Amino acid sequence: MARTTSGNYYSPGSGTLYFDRRSLGVKPMEVVFDSGSTYTYFAAQPYQATVSALKAGLSKSLKEVSDVSLPLCWKGQKVFKSVSEVKNDFKSLFLNFGKNSVMEIPPENYLIVTKYGNVCLGILDGTAAKQTFNIIGDITMQDQMIIYDNEKGQLGWIRGSCSRSSKSIMSNFP
Repeated sequence: MARTTSGNYYSPGSGTLYFDRRSLGVKPMEVVFDSGSTYTYFAAQPYQATVSALKAGLSKSLKEVSDVSLPLCWKGQKVFKSVSEVKNDFKSLFLNFGKNSVMEIPPENYLIVTKYGNVCLGILDGTAAKQTFNIIGDITMQDQMIIYDNEKGQLGWIRGSCSRSSKSIMSNFP
């Protein structure tokens, strides 16, 4: 479990951002968990570093395309119906908060398939959206059980499939 900060939000503290287990070279960033935000928002520097790393590692079969749904999208050789069709073309992001506190963000937790059949990045430029925090939104919290311990002032998470019962997931929680 990581610490929470005082105020009206939950934060595990400052995290270092990695792509495919390699540092993106941006300074540690304060992160806030907000299940009320649909998307995840990063400040300009971590957002640009993430976009650059994603683009550099993409398969040649994916082409950047304009889609009214989100700012950064790609199309494949055929229309996508789900993220599972394209997740192997992308790598996981990681946020390391220290002391064995790491959140993996697999492609299915940052990609969205639009009604047009394109796959889009569900991490947005928080600066453009006038956000003052780096926000981990609902897309990134999918298949994560988030634990808010108000008494101890702690925040924790564990990966778990929504198809598994919470009792079975909690039996694996430290």
